[in-house]
Amino acid sequence: MNENSINLLLVENDPFDRNFLKQALSDCSNIMNFDVETTQNLSETLERLSSTDFDIILLDMELPDSSGIDTLVKIHSKSPHTPVLVIIEPTEEKTAVDAIKKGADDYLIKGKIFKDVLGRSIYYALERRKEQDRAEKKLAKLIEDLKSVNKELKDFAYVVSHDLKAPLRAIKTLADWLVTDYTDKLGQDGKEQIDLLISRVDRMHKLIDGVLQYSRIGRKKDTPVYIDLNDLIPQIIETLAPPDNIKIEIKNQLPTIFAEKSGILQIFQNLLSNAVKYMDKSNGQIEVVSFEQQDYWKFAVTDNGPGIESKNFEKIFQIFQTLTSKDQNESTGVGLTIVKKIIETYGGKIWVEARPGTGSTFWFTLPKSKQQKVQEMILTEGIAT
Repeated sequence: MNENSINLLLVENDPFDRNFLKQALSDCSNIMNFDVETTQNLSETLERLSSTDFDIILLDMELPDSSGIDTLVKIHSKSPHTPVLVIIEPTEEKTAVDAIKKGADDYLIKGKIFKDVLGRSIYYALERRKEQDRAEKKLAKLIEDLKSVNKELKDFAYVVSHDLKAPLRAIKTLADWLVTDYTDKLGQDGKEQIDLLISRVDRMHKLIDGVLQYSRIGRKKDTPVYIDLNDLIPQIIETLAPPDNIKIEIKNQLPTIFAEKSGILQIFQNLLSNAVKYMDKSNGQIEVVSFEQQDYWKFAVTDNGPGIESKNFEKIFQIFQTLTSKDQNESTGVGLTIVKKIIETYGGKIWVEARPGTGSTFWFTLPKSKQQKVQEMILTEGIAT
């Protein structure tokens, strides 16, 4: 076999057409050389493909033991990476279109297969396959690089959680010891400075936890389950234990969704805890409501708190960004970033509507997909979630 030749399999049972195509391929020798092997039925072709890799296949889909698109599908499943040019009758152009949809690279019409047409079709099919191979290799390289980056991120998370938290714990222990054993020598100013130090350590600890949570989104997956939000939200409210002057209400019947519980929990927990944390009214009102759209669920968490200036609508979703002094409010600036990333991982989006002094509404969407099926099952079968 010539190393520069193209290894071609010609699948054709008609002797006249087979000889004609072999001659046409021979006439293309000034453009490219072919080593041609022939088969005459599907079973013989599949057996040949099991033992030999071909550069390209010329296929008449009407064979003694198979016909039509089914012939192409079986050959393509046997040798998925080999370009296939199908040969059709002049009246079968619809079949040609279907063949392209099923994986054929091009089609040739009997009676119109001239050497320049044949050579050009083969050349472009091979070039497309080379480009596809290059793209697949590039994608494989990107996937390997991504795996490497993910491993480095996991290693970094390990370092953060162990090597950074350990000295923080030591600092806090030392500060507590100073306050306990040397209160009389520190005086009021000294004690206040130690308290400030402890609060800084606590904030740094929370910041590390927030960064770790953010880094795990999309990498660490839980098993999706059916979640009745009418049960989950009250549990979150009970955990938050808002002060007596703040009332949190569910305004309508919430849906049952199919998702990872930890992610949905973090979304509502962060939004509700922020509304409670920043409430500046003596009579705080926080509401949760949902709206059913055609393809997604739309949720709103509304409060009558301090509100947000429009210039900060994007800023609040950026990591480490807060709108109040960190001394005024112990915030890491990670919570809303986590919420945004989780929602976008599910294919939804989040935004805020607010005015200073009158409160804020955080809107977000979650695509229905399986959620709609869950609701239908509940209504028709009365299943428990």
